[in-house]
Amino acid sequence: MSRTDRYKDIQLPQLRSFCLAATEGNFTTAAKILGISAPTVWQQVRALERRLKTTLLRRRGRHVELTPQGKMLLGLVQPHVSGLDSIEPLFVAQQQLLPQQLVVASIPYLVSSYLVEPVREFGQAHPAVQLKLHVCVWFDEVARMVEQGQADLGVLFYDRDQPRSPHLMYERLFDLRFALLTPTDHPLARKKRILPDDVIEYPWIVPPDGSFARRSLMQFLHRHHLDGQAHIILETALLDIIKKYVAVGVGIGFAHIAEQGDPMPGIHIRYFDARREGIAVAVVFRKGAHRTALAQDFSALLRRLLGDAAPADDE
Repeated sequence: MSRTDRYKDIQLPQLRSFCLAATEGNFTTAAKILGISAPTVWQQVRALERRLKTTLLRRRGRHVELTPQGKMLLGLVQPHVSGLDSIEPLFVAQQQLLPQQLVVASIPYLVSSYLVEPVREFGQAHPAVQLKLHVCVWFDEVARMVEQGQADLGVLFYDRDQPRSPHLMYERLFDLRFALLTPTDHPLARKKRILPDDVIEYPWIVPPDGSFARRSLMQFLHRHHLDGQAHIILETALLDIIKKYVAVGVGIGFAHIAEQGDPMPGIHIRYFDARREGIAVAVVFRKGAHRTALAQDFSALLRRLLGDAAPADDE
């Protein structure tokens, strides 16, 4: 692209260079104020003259003076250029008057089991901030809210072996392991070793299609040639419901939970192979978006309270 093509339309830097050169009477002084070179100021003024098909400034030794056309243009544009240059400080000042807000999106299990303390501590540290917590049923709803700018950050599951959203930055916090939940007095709870055929004998309480846990279940059945043999009595995305129905003996449950998670009275937990069925929990941000100080504070709080000090596993 030629220099002439680059300056085809009138641009704010051209007008700014013209106004300063005109009021200071010197290209070099204007360049120092703008933090650019004197030749650049000269090129911008000349580009403006080419666009307007007139002469705006004439050299008089080391100084420049306005032509009649230049005086007219200066009177027209200088108030507007000054106004535009004051937008940033005015915006910053006005922004301080707006109520501060942080929007966090997550799923029911993480909200009820892991975010209570971070939310409480954040509220105590930032009493003037409006913290809004969106509870989404599915992790992809959380991702969509962050991608579309409806939430400042999200806390969700992700599978390190599966593709992730190209629009998000993932900062891993900790891992969840796939687990079998039974009543403490259930026959499977008393077994030292459980074979795949053992779990087929009982009704299942499971997360619905589309969930990580459901996919792990299907992989488990397929590996042991048990496809289609499970008796699913209840499907729900809510761990609290799974726990309640397991505790009263309606069936055995399957879910992703943390080994250091909330206690489950009346329920025996047996973990599966972490390398095969484990998933991770991460805080996510929209790529390329400005990360506010409040979002950074909440993220740091999550890492301090929930992070397991393992590698961040960012993408």
